[in-house]
Amino acid sequence: MKRPLIISLLCTLLLPLYAQQAIHLTGEKSGQDTQAEVANVNVVKTAGRTVVTMDFIFDQMDVPSNRYRAFTPIIRSANNEQEQRLKTVIVSGRRQNIVFERDGIDALYAPTAGTEPVIIARQKGQPQQYAYTDAVDDQPWFSGASLFIESDLCGCGDKMKNDETFITHMLPPDPWDLVELINKEPDTYKPARELHGTAYITFVVDRWEMKPDYMDNRRELRKITDTLDIMVADKNITVNTIKIHGFASPESPYNHNHMLATNRAKSLTDWLRQNYQLPASAFAPAEATPENWMGLSEAIKELAATPAIIAPAALTHKEDIAAIVNDLLSKDSLTIARTADATEASIKRRYPQDYQYLLKNVYPGLRRSDYEITFNIRQFNTIEECLDIYRTKPHQLSKHELWRVAQTMQPFSDDYNRAMQTALNFYPDDEVVNLNLANVALAQHDILKAQTLLEHAGTSAEADNARAVIAIVQQRYAEAEQLLNAAQQKGLNVARNREALATLTQLAPQQP
Repeated sequence: MKRPLIISLLCTLLLPLYAQQAIHLTGEKSGQDTQAEVANVNVVKTAGRTVVTMDFIFDQMDVPSNRYRAFTPIIRSANNEQEQRLKTVIVSGRRQNIVFERDGIDALYAPTAGTEPVIIARQKGQPQQYAYTDAVDDQPWFSGASLFIESDLCGCGDKMKNDETFITHMLPPDPWDLVELINKEPDTYKPARELHGTAYITFVVDRWEMKPDYMDNRRELRKITDTLDIMVADKNITVNTIKIHGFASPESPYNHNHMLATNRAKSLTDWLRQNYQLPASAFAPAEATPENWMGLSEAIKELAATPAIIAPAALTHKEDIAAIVNDLLSKDSLTIARTADATEASIKRRYPQDYQYLLKNVYPGLRRSDYEITFNIRQFNTIEECLDIYRTKPHQLSKHELWRVAQTMQPFSDDYNRAMQTALNFYPDDEVVNLNLANVALAQHDILKAQTLLEHAGTSAEADNARAVIAIVQQRYAEAEQLLNAAQQKGLNVARNREALATLTQLAPQQP
């Protein structure tokens, strides 16, 4: 299900004064020139209303006693297919006023909802002005429309005989008012999750029995047990597997280290099995890396980046040792197993002081136990459950469950935007999550953030639509057309943005 999100301006939009100098109203059809003028035209959009003000100037206008002149402002769409008539100003002679009171005004100017005419008696030969104001409900097609004044200078009440004078173009539309953003609903798949960590369990030299109270083992074990305790106690979580991967440091023969690392990993696995009542299948076979040469390479690289003032006793032949280690790591696993002892002996022989530094300061950290816990979080089927979990444990929600939470909120409100951001925090690589947050950024007119998110949003129709919106507001109309075509070919209804593109293209200055 796709839910369109239409951007609209909520703020007041003030348009500038258009006509400071008077505009003369003439009657080409009637052949009359009655010297009526308008000045100080102003248009304001506020709170969903369009307000038109101007000054009608009748100083030089002559109206016979038994006649009238009528002036009607009209807002007409850019394509000339829609118009909004504002209230009419009727300037009448003395006798004509009596006729109006007796028979009413001509049908063209008869009162209708929102267009009650104003009737003014002309003060013959005297300066006379009328401060005109009218307000109508704002319409989407007002953007880019034009303001005219229809002049009935013959007093006929016959629209066919009336003249029109162009007053001004209204402001070009803000493209953000016209475009439509379309979210995409994430899939409902809730995959198993993984948690990774490292514990530095200390074993007695050349032994592999697990001793929880030996050295700092109790503290290191808590890295695993604190996590498992929380999972086991949470009714929403099912632990699938616990896998231990042991590492030994490079000193001693490779085969001996292989035996130590493997048995120590098994020992830790067995200890966890004894302390947690989980199915036997939850405890994966232990794995081991006999000698942690990769960890040694990373440690040397870190030392190379450490200023000498911080680590004055650090290696003096870092580059040489790093080259030896990296050369070994470039080999396949069988070659590493066969040549590891010779490599370690070479470092010890060629750089004895550096080797002693490694043995004391680096090798202990290479002896570690990595753990991986895979687990499932159950589906939350009702929106009430989703909202409750969102307030307390949002990390347990799937991307679709977070979507459902967001749909209970006002689009683009702070709460809605926060829910969409939460989804990205937990699912940063998901294309749909990136797309939906890009739409939030576009609703805030943050194009740079939206573009960054769209780099990870894939090529869905909705992503094409979002990119088209950016192209539209940046006046890259040819590119917008291509993107809308692509989105439509993928089955998305982009009629709203096609209409926006057509409107803006029509109003764009023509290139010479």
